Amino acid sequence: MKHLFYLSLFLLVSVGLRAQQRILSGNVVSATENAPVSGASVYVKGTNTGTLTDTQGNFKLSISKGSTLVVSAIGFQSQEILLSNQNSLNVRLEAAANQLGEIEVVGSRNASRTRTDSPVAVDVIDLKPLKESAPQVSITQLLQYVSPSFHSVNGSNAGDAGSALNLSQLRGLGVDQVLVLVNGKRRHKSSNVNWGGLGNGATGYDLNSIPTGAIERVEILRDGAAAQYGSDAIAGVINLVLRKSTDELTATSTLSTRRRGDGATSRTSANYGFALGNRGGFFNATAEFATQGISLTPGRNDAGLYNGPIYGGGANTRAYDAIYTKEIDEALLAKRGIDRHFFDQRGGGSNKAKDALLFFNAAVPLKEEAEIYAFGGISHRNSQFTAVYRLPGWTERTNSFLYPDGFLPAMDNIITDKSLTLGIKGKIHNWNVDVSNVYGKNDFGNVITNSINASLGLKSPTSFDAGKYNASQNTASLDISRYFDRVLKGLNVAFGAQYRVETYQIIAGEEASYSKADLRTIYDLDTTTAGIPFLNNAGSVALNGLSPGSQIHAGFRPANEVNVNRSISAGYVDLEANLTTAWLLSGAFRVENFSDFGNVTTYKVATRYKFADWLNIRGSYNTGFRAPDLAQFYYTETSTSFQQGRAIDQVTASNKSAATRALGFPSLTPEKSKGYTIGFTSQPVRKVELTADAYWVDVDNRVGNTGNFSATDTNLPLEVRNLFVQTGTTQAKFFYNSFSTRTKGLEFTGSYKTPFRGGQLTFLVGGNFVSNEVTKVNTPKGLEAYRYIIFNEGEKARVTSNIPSQKVTIQAFFHQGRFNYLLRTVYFGSVTTAAAQNATFPKPDYFFQKLNPIWVTDLSFGYRLTSAIQVTAGVNNLFDILGDYTQVPSLRNPTVVGIQNGSAGIQPFARLSAIF
Repeated sequence: MKHLFYLSLFLLVSVGLRAQQRILSGNVVSATENAPVSGASVYVKGTNTGTLTDTQGNFKLSISKGSTLVVSAIGFQSQEILLSNQNSLNVRLEAAANQLGEIEVVGSRNASRTRTDSPVAVDVIDLKPLKESAPQVSITQLLQYVSPSFHSVNGSNAGDAGSALNLSQLRGLGVDQVLVLVNGKRRHKSSNVNWGGLGNGATGYDLNSIPTGAIERVEILRDGAAAQYGSDAIAGVINLVLRKSTDELTATSTLSTRRRGDGATSRTSANYGFALGNRGGFFNATAEFATQGISLTPGRNDAGLYNGPIYGGGANTRAYDAIYTKEIDEALLAKRGIDRHFFDQRGGGSNKAKDALLFFNAAVPLKEEAEIYAFGGISHRNSQFTAVYRLPGWTERTNSFLYPDGFLPAMDNIITDKSLTLGIKGKIHNWNVDVSNVYGKNDFGNVITNSINASLGLKSPTSFDAGKYNASQNTASLDISRYFDRVLKGLNVAFGAQYRVETYQIIAGEEASYSKADLRTIYDLDTTTAGIPFLNNAGSVALNGLSPGSQIHAGFRPANEVNVNRSISAGYVDLEANLTTAWLLSGAFRVENFSDFGNVTTYKVATRYKFADWLNIRGSYNTGFRAPDLAQFYYTETSTSFQQGRAIDQVTASNKSAATRALGFPSLTPEKSKGYTIGFTSQPVRKVELTADAYWVDVDNRVGNTGNFSATDTNLPLEVRNLFVQTGTTQAKFFYNSFSTRTKGLEFTGSYKTPFRGGQLTFLVGGNFVSNEVTKVNTPKGLEAYRYIIFNEGEKARVTSNIPSQKVTIQAFFHQGRFNYLLRTVYFGSVTTAAAQNATFPKPDYFFQKLNPIWVTDLSFGYRLTSAIQVTAGVNNLFDILGDYTQVPSLRNPTVVGIQNGSAGIQPFARLSAIF
């Protein structure tokens, strides 16, 4: 009876609340053309209640008397409307072509251009419904599950410091071949050179250094745009548009955990804005704090259960010697009071991490046609990566007095990211003029804990400052544009100039983090012409063979320190003309000069033809380029990899090093591309919108890492052999423009929005089918015998088969009164991995494994407790899809490779949101 009473009370309260509301029907059109505005945002101010207009500009919304309705759309001025008792509403939006402060749809400098009539593919993703309903909380994961051409997975799939980042790709191209803008201004990159994962040997953009709560929408230009925006934009452009809301406090907190109770995450965000004056000025700020618990490698109940030799066997021994017996090992485990799970690898899912972020966006009108604007922020992240357990039987790498049971080394990456943009824009004789300066800096510190420098013996510390590095970028820009409505059927002219300075610095770590204590100088006895004997330095030799430097990652040496910079100047022209009411033609031309390697010229043409009101055909051709980052020129590091179960110390040599030159590798040059697209946009029936685009991108002379040159190769130059001795390593790799690729693909998107049972129902579908192939390998003269090492199978797999060649997203959103629902499933196609087994000359051995496709399904349910407070609960990966286990013969414990989607199994979540 008690349960029946509470149920009855709940129903009565629900009916009472619904009785206070009514359904408002409306229509939104453009004031100048009287044409319907599809995809306009219509929401009740101060609440989570909102919807989008359909293809005819119609909407339906549940509202209360006295509510204020906010109507906005890209390219139009927003309106706020106080509602009384009306049940219908017609809204006419004024074009925002002359409105200051509005950000254009990326890819066009015509402020009134929309995504449906653009000559190139542009996705405009409103984050508001995703932040309310989606299980994901970081911007990279939100986009991973909604944009079919976007790909990003958990950073721990990369190695060492790269595990702290979730880098991003577009159209299956490199993480360093996409450009990121914030409010239309160039963003700086991370200073880290990534190893493994999506971007081996590449630097990329750390999107997660910007709080999700600060972002209003994301614009993704899926087309080469180097001629418009400069270096990196080979695959496309991601523009993050910051929030500008005022008189509104938005707060949200999300908690989630994985199926084993590990990997718990939290993210809490608060956003508040207030008006500056009464002429449209604003200041909007976001504070965000996030935590991530370490997650175990997913898999079977016994996954990670170590069953190899622990106390017996020699260093890196795979053919177990006579000292080891299972009985001895088990007896030692029992005596120590531990079991084999003590030696499990902790990583493989996600790092332990804490993030604190603060961001702002502001503008102040100076007079009617001018304003000062500013945005930027600071973020701080501490991310801990744990590597492979160093077993007590590995006598080359541990010390039984310091670590009787071996040790699990950890790397703490302390990352600080800062940015600030200042600008002024206004009108001068009907020309829009924008002068801005953007500064950004990324600092990356490396602290190694629970480790050892084995070559120091008992004198070794167990924690190390392994050094740090940073990169900065300062960009000054002048952008000028004007729209001529009486030239042809409309002509937009834009041109400008840019001056950018980039810096890169490496700071050495403490001596114990890199030293090799047993290194001794060798002397030869020689004589002068007068017969006087003397000692001649003949090089160095390692005496005891114990592993040098802090394990997991050796520190930077004083010889590795650099503090370099370069300057880049650029000029561009961008034209867009409506030749007729149906035919649009655009073109861009850009010249850039780099102080370190000279000039680069790029151009682009694009067109769109409207065959009917429901069908547009579009196409483009572009040339592009990507300048090698300073880090790729100057980065040097020493780390450990595992091949057939054996720990191998490797050195990555700077492109500017003597060893690199001695081998015959030239200085890096820019990657250059040619891209072609053809597609259509269509609204075949009311409320349905479709797009499809085929693309072809050729990239020449891509920068990558070579495979591993071996210290056992007696044919290597003296400079390379000295590199091995000085660093205590046995393999070396180098940066080089080693290969060219061809990428072909097909993208499609579809949407259907309709009122349903008093609410708004939205269906979205999207897909990307991509194929990558290597078209050429660049082998320097004299190194023909090393062809399979210069470009190895591992690097080939990374650029051709290490990401899903098919990705399809299908999702449905439903809003009704106080309720909202999300049901989504994403298909990730198969991938093929290549694991190095050795450094055999002339062709190393690799183990290939194909991982089968997977479907990942999300479900969530939200309920608005009051007009200001909403609760949401749901689950990511509802059916606990893990993907395939590894089958590498040398690995004794099957683990899951998460490179398809980064998933570690089912992950429930709960969220509390409030708007005041």
